[in-house]
Amino acid sequence: MENRTFSHWFIDRIEADQLHAFGIKKVLIDYQSTYQRIQIVEIESLGKCLIIDGKIQSTEKDEFIYHEALVHPPLLLHPHPRKVLVMGVGEGATLRELLKYDSLKITGVDIDAEMIEFSRKYLEPWHHGALSHPYFQLVLQDGWDFIRQTEEVFDVIIIDLPEPYPDTPAYRLYTAEFYRLAWEKMSPDGILVTQGETTRPGQENHHFFIKNNLATVFQKVYSYQTYIPSYDSSWGFLMAFKDHTSPILPAEEIDRKISERVKGNLRFYDGQTHLSMFYLPRHLREKPRS
Repeated sequence: MENRTFSHWFIDRIEADQLHAFGIKKVLIDYQSTYQRIQIVEIESLGKCLIIDGKIQSTEKDEFIYHEALVHPPLLLHPHPRKVLVMGVGEGATLRELLKYDSLKITGVDIDAEMIEFSRKYLEPWHHGALSHPYFQLVLQDGWDFIRQTEEVFDVIIIDLPEPYPDTPAYRLYTAEFYRLAWEKMSPDGILVTQGETTRPGQENHHFFIKNNLATVFQKVYSYQTYIPSYDSSWGFLMAFKDHTSPILPAEEIDRKISERVKGNLRFYDGQTHLSMFYLPRHLREKPRS
């Protein structure tokens, strides 16, 4: 291991007793929007890193893992997705993956107009121009207000929001009350997917908080996970079905759906990867003890 000296370090506080540190080559941008502090720093092992309110959101080297894991399972499990709602537009990489499908109408809802303009200006390697695509409609509104007021019905709802800390605008979009509102705005075979927090042993309570809230509304709720290097953790996702669809399909069927529906390359996701994400260890399959 090369012995390098860094004058600045990014400290990611994981828990009260746990810090993860990354040596910073350069601070590229440090911006305070109305709602959040947005930074881009360069880290040798991860490339450019997007940091929001002191937490790594995604990095140049591994964001494809997170965004492919979030988008493609629900889009391929739904029989005929046409209308997709994205709650939390962020860096636009979720949109980039959605635009690998033909004929989708994509609505993106975000509370922070400054974040969207920041992404347009600085994060093109993430969104590849998706924020300006004609199939994408941007709504600048609180997600709770949008889902309560809209008359549209969606086939897939993707929730890509920051962690559900009680003092943040995103918190109530992880509650059972919000999921009831979302259920009402989904088609009969609709699928909801959300980022599901860390599944790191000893900290999976955050994941189960979201799962338990979903399970009060949806009968079919499935956890899945994959390792995200920049988070230094296995990371959870949750998928809820309005009908009785199961995510466990043969790898060959997932690969067939990819070849039929997806335009462009996937670097992370295929049939084997799909199954590996849904085959969980015992401590994540069983309901935690209260």
